[in-house]
Amino acid sequence: MEVNIMAELQFPEELAQKIRDGQKHGVSEENMVKGIVSLGNLLEKFTEPDTAEEALMKSMWENANEEEKYTIARLIVRIGKKNIH
Repeated sequence: MEVNIMAELQFPEELAQKIRDGQKHGVSEENMVKGIVSLGNLLEKFTEPDTAEEALMKSMWENANEEEKYTIARLIVRIGKKNIH
């Protein structure tokens, strides 16, 4: 299994940039969370994981109830906000 180190290093910064962009355009944190949940639901239905980590995330998403999905999405936003400089 090949791991793309550059992608791993860039993801937190890209996530932070998307959150900054959303904040700049007046998107509330709750709307960001809703968007992440919607995106997660689409990815669950229409994508196949390429790595073991992606397979784990897909399995977690498939087995999560709605409240748990919102918790995961809130954690993603929190991680992104933590990386805003």
